[in-house]
Amino acid sequence: MSELIERAYVITLTIPDNEAFTALTTLARMGLPVDAAVRSDVWIATVEAAHAAALDGTIGTIETVYNPNKHRLEIRSNARPLPGEVWITALDETPAITVSGRTVDGVRGIVRRTAWRLLDEHGADVPAGILDRATESFLCNPAFQKAIR
Repeated sequence: MSELIERAYVITLTIPDNEAFTALTTLARMGLPVDAAVRSDVWIATVEAAHAAALDGTIGTIETVYNPNKHRLEIRSNARPLPGEVWITALDETPAITVSGRTVDGVRGIVRRTAWRLLDEHGADVPAGILDRATESFLCNPAFQKAIR
């Protein structure tokens, strides 16, 4: 077995996102100064390094994960949130060995998370304190989820 690495596949809708719109409306009712909410699905794979490039190509062919007509795919070699982002995951997160039911060579585990970016009126990330308040009061339910920053 070759060296294991992590890859993050960030998949964002390019069409209107009703879930993000609902979150934005709720955050506004809470009095938080947020002008846009961007939600993404994040698939984090632990993969044998020798198979990473093949997985990069395969992700874009799994219709239940990515549809080029309505999604943008970003591949990251760092499986951590970017500044201004929070990832939400289940407390009992357990990696699967299949990607949406498909076995993929070299994948040793994969998890799915939800990423949130909150933007101000200028399209910049909101200050960390506002992201923290939104996460603690709405985006993450600590009873069964955790936030990764």
